[in-house]
Amino acid sequence: MPETKENCFRNSDLIKEFIGLESTMAQVLSIGGSAITEPFIPNISHVPPLRYLRSPSTYPRYLMKAPYIAIEDSAIQEEVKVPCSRRCRLRKQAGLTNRWQLPDQLGSDFLGKSQAFKAVRAGVVNDSLKRIMTADFPLYVHEEEVFCDPVPRPAAPSCGSTAPRSTKQCVRLPGSARPITPEDLFHYHSRRVAQKIDVVLECLGSFWELHSPYLTKSRVLTELFTSANKQTGKTVSNSPDYYYFSSSDKPHSKCASPLSQRSSRGRYKANSGRQLHQTRKPVMLKLNIQDPDITRDALAVALQNLYFSKPEVEVREAAGVLAAAAELAFQALFQGCISLMMSSISTSTVCQFHYMACKYREEALLTACERWLELNLVPQLQSGIHLRNLPHDLLQKLLKSTRLFTFSEYHLYRTVLYWVFLQLNPTVQIMPSHSSILTYFISLPKKSALLERDVGQKYVALFQSLRLHGITANTHLEEIQQINVLPQAGLLRLFTKHYYALQSGGDVPYFTDFSTQAMRFGLLIDQEPQYSTETISLYGFFFELKAARHGESATYSFSMKRLKYNEPALSFRACERHPFSLLQGREIRYEIKVQSTVEEKWQIFSTGVLSKEFGVTKKSAKSQIFTVKGLSLPIYVTFGLVFPSF
Repeated sequence: MPETKENCFRNSDLIKEFIGLESTMAQVLSIGGSAITEPFIPNISHVPPLRYLRSPSTYPRYLMKAPYIAIEDSAIQEEVKVPCSRRCRLRKQAGLTNRWQLPDQLGSDFLGKSQAFKAVRAGVVNDSLKRIMTADFPLYVHEEEVFCDPVPRPAAPSCGSTAPRSTKQCVRLPGSARPITPEDLFHYHSRRVAQKIDVVLECLGSFWELHSPYLTKSRVLTELFTSANKQTGKTVSNSPDYYYFSSSDKPHSKCASPLSQRSSRGRYKANSGRQLHQTRKPVMLKLNIQDPDITRDALAVALQNLYFSKPEVEVREAAGVLAAAAELAFQALFQGCISLMMSSISTSTVCQFHYMACKYREEALLTACERWLELNLVPQLQSGIHLRNLPHDLLQKLLKSTRLFTFSEYHLYRTVLYWVFLQLNPTVQIMPSHSSILTYFISLPKKSALLERDVGQKYVALFQSLRLHGITANTHLEEIQQINVLPQAGLLRLFTKHYYALQSGGDVPYFTDFSTQAMRFGLLIDQEPQYSTETISLYGFFFELKAARHGESATYSFSMKRLKYNEPALSFRACERHPFSLLQGREIRYEIKVQSTVEEKWQIFSTGVLSKEFGVTKKSAKSQIFTVKGLSLPIYVTFGLVFPSF
């Protein structure tokens, strides 16, 4: 018992010493420069989630001010009021940190201060916080002044009371300023030339401030301006295509509504002496455009090119600007757009460029688009959503072209199948997978094939242009049978021909024309290593197609070789479930066609139709080596094969 009492006394002394030490530390600590006379108890406020806040902008505004409050040395004059709730507690983020923060100054929290300094140095608003606040909270840290000048220009910001006192620069989130319109971009370039305006063009529901010396590039605008000057003495009501008004006169009733709208936005005022000529009445011209391909954006780019010495057009807007240049008779801009389009053909632009070439009968652009499609229909356009924009007549023309490149006849068949799917499903925005497209066709009614119904009658000519006899793989034939697109009678004839050719050693009795009936196999060389091979199988005969470059030169060689059953290039998987012919010799007609650019011009190199009996010996198994010099990437190689009957 005495030892227990002594231990109790010792414990009570330790408690007293701890309380004394706590009071001593409380006197040393200070917040805002004033000493603390009472024990320091941190005041931790609970910030509820968004559903408990009365104002959605209170919490993000608190987040923006948290780092600056944390590093202040003086007492807070204006306290941030954040609603509190006992129901839950939410983690708060200050700048780039992610930790529990106190609603007041940090005081002796050195870790918190270091994180606050880091947040201030790195920037209060990072990209992630911008996205969060823009999406969920319509909050602007600083409302920037909207100037009369339509194009945003740097100006000295005036920070309001909502911005922290320690900030040096105000931050504006996206959406605080008025969006820039096509008229704004045009006026930005036109006002750099001269402030005095003598011509105003009314077109597409907008007013475009022009200068007469620059109208000479456009024949249509020049004729309108010349006719307007000849009728200076006429009244406004007698002139349907143009109007006159001065800075003191009221605009015509037809122009009152659009002009009042523009003046309300601070861009253009009819009675303003700053932008209009004080002594001469500016001429108002009216141009009616009915072409749906011409938008306000395209017209703005076309008009601003009046002030440029050389055409400046982006690829994405080239088609619309071309239509606007044709409407304005702006020949220099028209030719500039044609040159840009010919050098910028891609999967996303080829169909639109081809349409514009047909519309304005530009043979050079039309030929360039069709040439690009002949080579890249299967390699590039097949797997993109832009395949749906390919016209029916153009697709049929490509299928009948002798210069069309494809990896195999099955790849070409699949391209047509994808195109039909996109035509039947115009609302699809992303190209589905191959299995999804097959599932769609399999789900169609089984009573009749797609080409036998009314909805598929217009696609019959496309499938008739395909060389379906070149599809010999069993998996591909099973797929064609399952999707129920081709009529059953056509499938029966196809399978019968395959069975006859297989039983007769590859003889094809229906062969009449090599250019339209040869089975095509392709190799594409577009990157390093500039070497490509492919193994194909036809009616029990296996061949290796080869294309290779000679060293570091621009010379390439192309050839084909018959493979024996024990060749290293022929894997066991490739022939374990395929028939293998043991004929010592088989006559085959073939052609090797190479398409590539030589000195920036597309050229075709061909061996012509050759006939050779391919044997099993080392010498007789190889074809003639076709060598071409001066080629550049990409290189498209097509091997055409036909097995004639004896």
